[in-house]
Amino acid sequence: MTSPVRRLIAIRYHRDRPWDADFTAPPRWDDVVAAIRRMDDHFFPIVQLSCTLQDDDEAMFNVVGGNSRFALFHQMGDWRYSDPAGSDEDVRLWTSDQGYFCAERNILTNIEKVLRITKTYYETGSYADLDAVL
Repeated sequence: MTSPVRRLIAIRYHRDRPWDADFTAPPRWDDVVAAIRRMDDHFFPIVQLSCTLQDDDEAMFNVVGGNSRFALFHQMGDWRYSDPAGSDEDVRLWTSDQGYFCAERNILTNIEKVLRITKTYYETGSYADLDAVL
């Protein structure tokens, strides 16, 4: 099966210079897994999947965080992971640069669940089936 995902972007922050990114086009599923497992909430806090090679892809899928705390969301849309049992309390997910804040209910702590949801997007390029994976 060929993935509709055309590009994997892994954002890297440094202590002594501006951030940069690793691009993999097209990524294999193993590349995506490695990038997510490497996330650490400081140096590697963002992984993005894009079904185009354009920087302004509005359908981009985001994984933010690391160290067993992740948020998954649509770059410019309404979909985001949400646990109805979670609270609305603001939580900071990454510590470098401006960081990322979200409600506690938007955080996943199970890496296998993060990978299952991400794999569904990787295989379909769509947000339509992601809630069924939850």
